[in-house]
Amino acid sequence: MRKLWLALCAVCLLSCAGLAQVKSTVQWKCDKPSIQHSIDVGDKPGHAYAVDQINCTPVTGDINGAKRKSGMGTEFIEINGDKNLYTYQMTGTLKNGVMTGSDKWSMREGAGKLKGAKASGTCKGASNPDQTATWDCSGEYSMAKK
Repeated sequence: MRKLWLALCAVCLLSCAGLAQVKSTVQWKCDKPSIQHSIDVGDKPGHAYAVDQINCTPVTGDINGAKRKSGMGTEFIEINGDKNLYTYQMTGTLKNGVMTGSDKWSMREGAGKLKGAKASGTCKGASNPDQTATWDCSGEYSMAKK
């Protein structure tokens, strides 16, 4: 009975180690959008659905040792060339030419060190009058078993 109990404890401990979560905090500096599209919703003035293409560069942070080089919307490239795909759902307000907002993000597909990983988190950010922006993002990555 004692051996069975020890074996069960060992299995539980090893399975928890395989599901280790990595916390991430990254600050992004983003260029002015290169492409912008907007569709008025029609329920009230100034309420619109918008799609932008924005290039962002990380200022601080990494994920499990993988440093970011740059990103365009939903695709981010690691220093070593790996591409990871993300989905973002953002809400924000625009007042006097300055946008403030927040978003929820999740990783759709990982490569290299992040292949098979699951990830999600949130960001908060604001634009400047020249339409550049800064985003502070945090989240958790569950690394795939090796």
